[in-house]
Amino acid sequence: MHALRRIHAALAAEGLLVDTQPVSHDPPIRLGDAELGRLDMRAWAQTIAAVDRETGTVVDDALFRLERERSLTVTDHYDDGPDLFSYVQEWQGTHVPPSLARTLSRTSAPLRLDQEIRLRLYRALRN
Repeated sequence: MHALRRIHAALAAEGLLVDTQPVSHDPPIRLGDAELGRLDMRAWAQTIAAVDRETGTVVDDALFRLERERSLTVTDHYDDGPDLFSYVQEWQGTHVPPSLARTLSRTSAPLRLDQEIRLRLYRALRN
């Protein structure tokens, strides 16, 4: 919450804050039309829930007003399974199930990862 208060102080009156978060709990990994498996991002979802609670507090305190919210799917493309694994294994709150890790290690074709992204637009309010 401290960060949101600092952002509020730095914004011009009626300034905008754009908040984007990946919110998929189990985004699919695809090879062509086939699904190879899904990432386990339940721990990340807990982080997002904590962010939402903090954001709700500054909205309740009339520092920001939620102007708009929408979701979109963002597709990341990877050269092959090892390429994808090298990225996602470092993502906070993300677990690659062992069976999926084995599949990725043997996949030499291009892969896609589809994630739902939540976009929120907040307006800074002045009292």
